[in-house]
Amino acid sequence: MMKRDLHQLANQIFDLLVVGAGIYGSFIAWDAALRGLSVALIDKGDFGNATSANSLKIIHGGLRYLQDLNIKRARRMVSERKAWLKIAPHLVHPLPFLMPTTRGMTRNKTVLQMALRINDLIGYDRNHSVDQQKWIPESQVLSKGDFLAKVPGFEPQDVTGGAMWFDAQMYSSERLLVSVVLSAGQKGAKVANYVRATGFLHDGNAIKGVIAKDVLTGQEFDVRSRCVVNATCPWVASLANSFHDSEASLRFRPSVAINLVTRRILDGFALGVTSQYSTAAVNGSQDHRSRVFFIVPWQDYSIIGTRHAPYSGTPEGFQVDQHTIDDFVAEINTAYPAARLSRDDVYHVHSGLLPVVGEDQSGHSVRLLRESVVYDHADKDGLSGLISVIGVKYTTARGTAEKAVDLVFNKLGWEASPCWTQETPLYGGQIHRFSDFVLQAVSHRPHGLDPEVVERLVYHHGSEYNQILEYLDEEPGLGQTITDNNAVIKAEIVHAVREEMAQTLKDVILRRTNLGAAGPPNIDPLYACADIMAGELGWDQAKRDHEIKDLMAAYPLGLSGQMKVEMAI
Repeated sequence: MMKRDLHQLANQIFDLLVVGAGIYGSFIAWDAALRGLSVALIDKGDFGNATSANSLKIIHGGLRYLQDLNIKRARRMVSERKAWLKIAPHLVHPLPFLMPTTRGMTRNKTVLQMALRINDLIGYDRNHSVDQQKWIPESQVLSKGDFLAKVPGFEPQDVTGGAMWFDAQMYSSERLLVSVVLSAGQKGAKVANYVRATGFLHDGNAIKGVIAKDVLTGQEFDVRSRCVVNATCPWVASLANSFHDSEASLRFRPSVAINLVTRRILDGFALGVTSQYSTAAVNGSQDHRSRVFFIVPWQDYSIIGTRHAPYSGTPEGFQVDQHTIDDFVAEINTAYPAARLSRDDVYHVHSGLLPVVGEDQSGHSVRLLRESVVYDHADKDGLSGLISVIGVKYTTARGTAEKAVDLVFNKLGWEASPCWTQETPLYGGQIHRFSDFVLQAVSHRPHGLDPEVVERLVYHHGSEYNQILEYLDEEPGLGQTITDNNAVIKAEIVHAVREEMAQTLKDVILRRTNLGAAGPPNIDPLYACADIMAGELGWDQAKRDHEIKDLMAAYPLGLSGQMKVEMAI
């Protein structure tokens, strides 16, 4: 398990230091450690606290790339989706998608039927060596009657039928990322959150590591390495270019990406809808938009997205304002009026910055970077020992990590060891038949826990769920749930602190459990979590209250009425 030991970071020379522990940086660290390199992984915040915290939670199979007839990229996405289903069987699961067909050219039933057929042919081996309970079925085209029976709320004259295909969904993108970090640590990587890289160690133009600062204590120290991978997402250019007196060639042009967590709208499938939305533009003209959104069932909620828009500020200054949320809700209601969303139906907002290649002339939409970038600064800037990685989506993190680690071996002058991340289960992924595994775990009712609690433990921790149960052997009271409407038990809070490097209340509420997945918890469970962490980490009353306030500030929708009253007392 993970222990935050900065002494280990400061007292050896690593083959590779990865700066930035989002999904890309974490996967690079795991791949490199799995291939036998000595690895360090640091992040200025918690693991996955920035860009990777924003996700529609979909692992894509590449259907969208058939619009460009990019068969090679679509084929690669099928391969990556299969890898995720294999290595994280507890966290990645098949999910059906539906989209209405219309009389227009792009949504024509015949055109979509051909696209779905090609998609199935490209993914001919999509289920090879995958748990049969995780197979991706063939696509199908629905009649008008069948589609309208499944998806009420469309005007019959606007619909000719429906297209159905399957992709995969992350049960918890946060737990998936933590599992990757745990996997890296299990293979010997030295990992630490809340460690900021403030500058580079160098010998001339050769990068030899970073100057680091412990964000929690202010302590400064050096982390030395033969190669550094910069995987800091929106900060990738500013960190890479900090070596120069003038700006280097690496650029990161950001755009805003937003997903809404709402009440449950549809069950059993994700729905693709197209908005035809007009709103007043800044110059007084009308801004006409036509965009595709997906309404995705997730746990007890729906996630709706993704909405993209230009952004010109700094990463530190980014935040979502209330107008943007209201505008998004209105646009969704034009795309699918049956949703009948109101502002009160929005429980949480996931947002982040993604790289773009340009904007449209109106300045209201963006063209996203479609391929991840592995950037060798030796070729571009004359800096040896430094590689930067700009990621695009969760799905391609594994494949991009493989490419980056191959380059690391090349830069070190060593023959690259084979990559095994397509086949090697992540921490908690040692499960052959997932549904059978869940049924067996639930039927045992360990410690008399409710079936819902056991099932959720397996979905979050996979084959390692017994690690949580071990706490109950010593203290049965840790089997109590934190809240009546969520199956998280107290032992998970203790485990997150002792074994998963949780340092703050935000780490536990937002990333180690799903307690804060759909907005802040109610006041009683929130204080219960804070009390447990206070006991583990020695917090006094002032520190506990500060942690609660800091957590609430992480929610862009602001405090609930109940929380405002409690915090004012």
